[in-house]
Amino acid sequence: MMKKIIISGIFLIFALQLSVFGQIPVGYYNSVDEKQKSELKTALHKILKEHTVLRYNNLWYYFRTTDVKPDGSVWDMYSSNVRYYNPPTNSYSSVSGMDREHSLPKSWWNPSPANEKDNAYTDLNHLYPSDNQANMAKSNNMLGVTGSSLSFNNGVTKIGPNVYPGGPSQRAFEPADEYKGDFARIYMYMVTCYEDYAQQWRTESLYMFNKETYPVFQNWSKNMILEWHRADPVSQKERDRNEEVFRYQNNRNPFIDFPQLAEYIWGDSVSYTFKLPDQYYAHEAVLVTPVNLTDLYFGEIQKNSEVSQTVVLKGLNLTGNVSIMLWGGNAGYFNISSKTAPANIVNSEEGYDLEVFYNPKEYGEHTTTLIIQDGGMKGSSVVYLKGICSENGSGIIPIGAQSPDLYVQNDIINFRTYAPNDRVSIYDSLGKLIHSEKGTGQWQEFKCPQSGIYIIQLNGKALKTVVNANK
Repeated sequence: MMKKIIISGIFLIFALQLSVFGQIPVGYYNSVDEKQKSELKTALHKILKEHTVLRYNNLWYYFRTTDVKPDGSVWDMYSSNVRYYNPPTNSYSSVSGMDREHSLPKSWWNPSPANEKDNAYTDLNHLYPSDNQANMAKSNNMLGVTGSSLSFNNGVTKIGPNVYPGGPSQRAFEPADEYKGDFARIYMYMVTCYEDYAQQWRTESLYMFNKETYPVFQNWSKNMILEWHRADPVSQKERDRNEEVFRYQNNRNPFIDFPQLAEYIWGDSVSYTFKLPDQYYAHEAVLVTPVNLTDLYFGEIQKNSEVSQTVVLKGLNLTGNVSIMLWGGNAGYFNISSKTAPANIVNSEEGYDLEVFYNPKEYGEHTTTLIIQDGGMKGSSVVYLKGICSENGSGIIPIGAQSPDLYVQNDIINFRTYAPNDRVSIYDSLGKLIHSEKGTGQWQEFKCPQSGIYIIQLNGKALKTVVNANK
């Protein structure tokens, strides 16, 4: 009886937290209140720099939800080619003809070559799927405005000498007008999150940057970035992606959340302090990261090997130690470095580094949930853990070892509960409940109203899936 009460409580936590899915988290930006110019930028830097460092080989797993159009095709900001992700099996492989592109070229900072010890190298806030021909043409060129003398033009990506007033006539990459604001906000994020790279900016970057933490941009590039930012406002596509990145990486692009920050740091409001809207200021105990329903993916590894990920616990006004536990699913294949985290460290600027380990003993897709609670905060934060154990790390999983309780066919989600009367809830990408029913213990199906990303709360797991109703 007690076990049922605990499980019901955990499901209640899921439901309560999903009701605020897709919102700027309260408390995340507390420290930027009443700051201006360089002080404001540095305050943002301290928020953004502590995040979960992803693995480069796992990027195609993340792209399936960060860069997908409503029809299920890959959202490519570099070309108009229509491509689809490979069938969502246990292997999250690359899409043919596409690359993993660093929007801010990886050759622009030291050490060289860039690698996964460099947080910027795997930062999903500037990594996107890209047509490989456009990617090769873009190379490590600076952003700019091109004229009539083009060496590459596919209708979305243009490459040619820069003609923007005051800038050098170096070869430049000019994105389509609909994405210029996107790239401007990506670059503003990068020079803010990694302002401690100031002395590492290499020759290729110095056409746009200088080796200072503020203002970083050369005067001409600052003007262009602000112009693009103003002319192409934040889109719903950027907002949706910002939420998805946050759930994987546990940091956000503040210039998407609050576009006016660009003006307070570089633009027409530098003489004023930024006032954080009160609805986003935490006055009570909160866990700021990890956000609820964070997806911590360990990738594909071999049986009896081990891989780890670091989750940064950051809170505000916590009055006691934070409790941490693994619950449900394949919890026996996961481990954590500690079951408690001191309030004073979680409340600190750097936060508390929790190591989470995946050590599978059998083939298959393994999942469990990490639950973080107490410390005086209301509710809990649930982190969804997932790893794949395959033969030689190849992505080939023996028949019968795959996850048995969910698969998608066109616009139909097929699911199976472990027992009759277990509740199944289906949410859209913004966390709005669109369907809920009691399971039968047998296979059931739900016809999705449209293509897109869905979250299915099933058998103690929160599962994300992409539905393509047009295929």
